[in-house]
Amino acid sequence: MAKKYFSGFTLIELLVVISIIALLALLAINIFVGQIRKGNDAKRKADLDRIKVAAEEYEKDHNCYPPIDLVVCTNGGVGLKPYLNVIPCDPRTHVSYAYEPDPSGVCAGWFRAYVKLENIADKSIIQSIGPGGVYNYYVSSPNAPVLTSGQGGSPLPQSCGYDYWGCNSGVCISINWKPDCSGPVCQPGYDNPNCNGQCGTPSNPLNECIQ
Repeated sequence: MAKKYFSGFTLIELLVVISIIALLALLAINIFVGQIRKGNDAKRKADLDRIKVAAEEYEKDHNCYPPIDLVVCTNGGVGLKPYLNVIPCDPRTHVSYAYEPDPSGVCAGWFRAYVKLENIADKSIIQSIGPGGVYNYYVSSPNAPVLTSGQGGSPLPQSCGYDYWGCNSGVCISINWKPDCSGPVCQPGYDNPNCNGQCGTPSNPLNECIQ
């Protein structure tokens, strides 16, 4: 009687197949996660555009851009009604977008709104901007000072007699901005006496004031 032979996979063949399946699964997950990030970023940009439109409409009626406490998505997010029925929250963190009005006076003459995009390949990203230097995308009123990469904190004052601070050898110091506008200019400048904690240390100074 003839013998029957049963063919099957060897251990090496099984490992190769499993490796290929795992690699394809990893690629699929990366693509899926990447699309989610792009979708979230698209919503973030659209949200900031909506806030920008509402802030501009607010300014037309009040001759000032809205203060920070009106541009939050908590407590119903109705601070900019009727210009914006509900202020949107970040789609992932569900917190308010960072909003920075002109700090030079009670009446804000300009504003910026910031967010951190997840898709690092987005060509509109500007690294390390905004309060704390933790954001990478922003919208603003047409008259707001333009930000560049690495320019965190608040911009220079727009009127004389405004106190601001800058980093010197790793220490946040007051800049002697004088009422007659003859004081020094410092980049980057900050609107608070701790420079948003961005000065580093005396042994490792960061964001040194350039006059």
